[in-house]
Amino acid sequence: MDVEGMTRRIEDQVRAAQAHADRMKAWAGRIEQVTGEGTALRGAVRVSVNNAGVVTSLHLTDAALEGGPAALSGAILAAITAAKQAVADETGRSAVAEFGRDGEVTHLMVADLSKRFGVTPDIDPKNPFSGRPGQVLG
Repeated sequence: MDVEGMTRRIEDQVRAAQAHADRMKAWAGRIEQVTGEGTALRGAVRVSVNNAGVVTSLHLTDAALEGGPAALSGAILAAITAAKQAVADETGRSAVAEFGRDGEVTHLMVADLSKRFGVTPDIDPKNPFSGRPGQVLG
């Protein structure tokens, strides 16, 4: 029995686990700063959300009020969904970049965002010529 070899392998595993934990903490700190913006009615409704999907700002123009209460409430909800989608997409892409497309953290984050936000994160690299309404601000 090679006790020294086994001890070395265990110590290597502990170091690798600590390095993974350190990467996770650093990544989580960056993700906490992500915010998203969504718009509706051709920009007449603009909503910002934080990384938890909580609305942090709502801006309406006079044009947003022209369609009446039902149209306005629908537009606000659409803008919130677009803002949450932007946060989910950025968070998912960041998880892929940090932990890999098939990484456990990536799969857990995508599942969590899908459940909490009600949207499916797009984890493919961002194509500037296509996308969903909304954008990442932070």
